[in-house]
Amino acid sequence: MFNKTALRTIVATAFLAAPGAVLAEGATSLLARFQQIGFVEDTGAAIRIEAGDALRTISQEVPAAVCHLHNGVAPEMSAKLLREGLDNFDVMADALLNGNPDFGIIGGEQRAKTRRLIEEVKVSWAPLKEAGEQVLANPADESAVEVLYSTASDMLDQTYYLLSELEGEYANPVELLYSDALLLEVAGRQSMLSQRISFLGCLVWSGAADETYIDLLNTAAGQFKFGMAAMQNGAPELGIQPPPTPEIAAKLEYMSSDFDVISGHLVTIMETGALAPDNAETLYEILADKMYTMNDVAHLYAIYSKRVY
Repeated sequence: MFNKTALRTIVATAFLAAPGAVLAEGATSLLARFQQIGFVEDTGAAIRIEAGDALRTISQEVPAAVCHLHNGVAPEMSAKLLREGLDNFDVMADALLNGNPDFGIIGGEQRAKTRRLIEEVKVSWAPLKEAGEQVLANPADESAVEVLYSTASDMLDQTYYLLSELEGEYANPVELLYSDALLLEVAGRQSMLSQRISFLGCLVWSGAADETYIDLLNTAAGQFKFGMAAMQNGAPELGIQPPPTPEIAAKLEYMSSDFDVISGHLVTIMETGALAPDNAETLYEILADKMYTMNDVAHLYAIYSKRVY
């Protein structure tokens, strides 16, 4: 069985810095990455976990996009991420439930408990998707925005629980090594944290959150930094290996290349409760770039788990 305790020890520690970048153009879309794996001849254990990771990330990507769109920050980009998140969640959840050979997920979910959890996630997501569609149609719709704000943490918890069950089910010596599942988990966690930070930061600087959210933001930032160090350098005490390929190592180096920019803006938010519009846009763009890049890393780990290198 997957050792969930090892992952839960990756919690907030230091909150430091590192040097600059902007949103990469042509980032591989979520669906395109999954379509690239269709040649794999197995039931898709790694891809199922990757899809579960995607649901967890989208649970924060969508409210982050809603917050920025509602506040007029990078409206074209925030609308794009919101549209992608709303669409991708349904596709990933359906692939987990019923299978999708184009993604490399062969056959529907067979375990009754996991099927039930996927179905529950789909039910919980329905009103959030409706609210997201309303925000796309009218970014000033306060009631729809509040639906996304108020349910973001619950949706994160629910998708995290589903992911834990997927890891416990599919991480085994026959289908997916524990060490590979761990790398997938940490990469997916970093993707989610990029959007969790984006969402919480937006809530604070826009005046939609009280001081308790500053603590949540600080914790998420610390978790993100700790996770990056573990992925780049390895963390033997947690069973986390250093990057196994040059391609993954290069992407992880890029991931950490501008944490000083992120750190500076987050410190401003936490100290003043505000952020200049230009800086809010820059922070949102960088964190979106982190999400895209880490999603690519997770996909590379999924491929690596099949040792096709």
